[in-house]
Amino acid sequence: MGRVDLHCHSTYSDGTLAPAEVVRRAKAKNIEFLVLSDHDSVSGYPEAREAGEKLGVKVFCGIEINTREDGQVHVLGYGIDWRSEALARRLAEFRERRRRRASLILEKLRGAGIDIADSDLDGVSKESLGRPHVADALKRKKVVGSRQEAFKKYLTKGTPGYVEPMGPDVAEAIATIREAGGWASLAHPGTVKTPEELPRWKALGLEALEAYYPAHTGAQTDRFAALAREHGLGITGGSDFHGPGTGRDKMGAIEMPSAAIDAVLGRLAHA
Repeated sequence: MGRVDLHCHSTYSDGTLAPAEVVRRAKAKNIEFLVLSDHDSVSGYPEAREAGEKLGVKVFCGIEINTREDGQVHVLGYGIDWRSEALARRLAEFRERRRRRASLILEKLRGAGIDIADSDLDGVSKESLGRPHVADALKRKKVVGSRQEAFKKYLTKGTPGYVEPMGPDVAEAIATIREAGGWASLAHPGTVKTPEELPRWKALGLEALEAYYPAHTGAQTDRFAALAREHGLGITGGSDFHGPGTGRDKMGAIEMPSAAIDAVLGRLAHA
């Protein structure tokens, strides 16, 4: 069984590489199965799939939907029909909420005395805006030295530029994925502050848990895998690759057990 990476981002959201370049990085890392999972966008998939066909990498369409619950509850979608008109309408609405939040963040930063304009975000993403783009703008202006510093000083709760998330709730995120023929997995559960909500999310249609994630310790990975089994959920894993300059540039930084890989690929093959 070849290596897999089920969680990667491109310039259609907050990644720094075009979809085709993401696939080329995957090929260089001997990854055979890749999921492009941009935030609130599936528009990069055709380019990634075409590159994958040329390079011998099987590329699947995924998505990551940021919810407003807890600020860190993100839902990954797999096996979705990227051509779904209902999905396109939902994602357009989610992206508009993102644009409004970004504008409010910039307004707050200006109020804190930082010279930053809405135009500083022009063209930074092919489709889906987010706080990382504001962080990059602050870096370009030499206000900070990295995305991580921007988040720590200006973009997290309690800092001058923080604005509460404006995305959908978990129920709406899961419904969006299911309506497009897909299945949902809870992204990076180590960042989730309300794991006691897992039974409720399962009742809403959540089907898996991203147990294998670079920031998880070995003990956390074991705990999340056990939690998934306890609740009758599948297991997924991915590097959350965002590209150079993001602090998340380790393509293929996770290893999943063969049984978990087989289960995921079996579902994707029939999507």
